Amino acid sequence: MSVFFLNYVAFEIPFSDLEKAKDFYTHFGLSVERHDDVLRFYCDHQSRPSLKLFLGSEKKQLSYVSMGTSPEGLAEVKKRAEEHKVDTLESGKEYLSLQSPQGHVYKISVMEKHSPIAPESPFFINSAGQYLRLNKGALPPKSTIPDVRPRKLGHCLLFSPDVEGSIRFVEDVLGMHLSDRSGDVVAFTHCKGGSDHHVLAFAQSKGIGLHHVSFMLSTPDEVGIGGSRMKEKGHIDGWGFGRHAIGSNFFHYVRDPWGSYAEYYADIDYITDSSTWQPTDWPLEDSLHTWGPEPPEDFVSNYEA
Repeated sequence: MSVFFLNYVAFEIPFSDLEKAKDFYTHFGLSVERHDDVLRFYCDHQSRPSLKLFLGSEKKQLSYVSMGTSPEGLAEVKKRAEEHKVDTLESGKEYLSLQSPQGHVYKISVMEKHSPIAPESPFFINSAGQYLRLNKGALPPKSTIPDVRPRKLGHCLLFSPDVEGSIRFVEDVLGMHLSDRSGDVVAFTHCKGGSDHHVLAFAQSKGIGLHHVSFMLSTPDEVGIGGSRMKEKGHIDGWGFGRHAIGSNFFHYVRDPWGSYAEYYADIDYITDSSTWQPTDWPLEDSLHTWGPEPPEDFVSNYEA
């Protein structure tokens, strides 16, 4: 029993960055609501936010990660937290807030998963010797294609001063599993019971922070369209279009106003049974991408540390 899914990511920004935040994430394809000093950003057809931005800090900084589970899952996490003497910040009948030894705060709550994503048409390609898209073009004219709308928040990558310790924490306390890693530089973990290849990931740094949040799109075409549209709207810095080695997903990263990133992704590996998945320790030179442009020189810089 464990946490079942990523609910939302919360971080703090200065009041002066309010309009920057709204412009960036609405251009990215999320809808926004403001409740007092909190901005909430939503994916398409989702009733719960994927991001919460708290206004009033001196600079952008990670606040916490919210995850969902069942009543049985929460009881198990509470038991594990006691066994491992984890700092408990808040505790109630249907919630628990923990701080890992590395400094990350996790808020675990009993809740149903987000609204189911409606199935969409498969992405057919005509490959050598096998034609699947018949008697029709792949895409309509560019001018008729709407802006992309992310379907869900898929994962986040957190900076950690101790990647190995972060792996142990999410395995021993949250009940997650290691998917793949590259030494002590970066690691990817997933939830039990059917999960994208990674839900929480960690990258080595001198302190904690948020590297990126990643949002699912339906097809590789949408990933490319999303990245192109963000450039057209003035968000020119980022990395992509490409395909990751670890997780296999197509990607395009867009740099946000604070030096971290929002990622579009499609076609990520899916793990149905953790016991059948064998984690790989990837060589560092192979860990970032299989093809695509080289990442920016400061791609793994932690501007919160």
